[in-house]
Amino acid sequence: MARRLSGTFKSLGASLHEPITHQMITGIMSGNIYATDYKVAQKFYGEVLGLERGVDMDEQACFFHVGANKFGIYLEGGAKPALIDEETSRASFTFEVESASALYARLQAAGVHFVQTEPRDMTKGHYWFQFYDPSGNILEAIGGK
Repeated sequence: MARRLSGTFKSLGASLHEPITHQMITGIMSGNIYATDYKVAQKFYGEVLGLERGVDMDEQACFFHVGANKFGIYLEGGAKPALIDEETSRASFTFEVESASALYARLQAAGVHFVQTEPRDMTKGHYWFQFYDPSGNILEAIGGK
């Protein structure tokens, strides 16, 4: 994989040994979620996770606030389900929460499926777990007990 990426960078004319100074990344605007059923996903992110709905982009897309970020999550419906197995690459993101156990209990009561059977102690008072959204995307949460 590294050889293939290295060749890709070279074909773009970029040097992996020179720092990029003219176009530095300054942050992440949003995490993007592509859902099979927009209405089900919208209800999950709004009602189950309790995120405030922001700007509607069209009838199949909107933003949800995450903390002070009004564009924290971009949700778009109409995606085809991906075939996922142990060899598949995918991206995920982690929600920072006050209490991992409280969110776990809330999600469990809503019938959400989990990767772990309970939040894991990640040391120094941080607890973490992974769960699935209605489209099968894996999301993560970390916070206090």
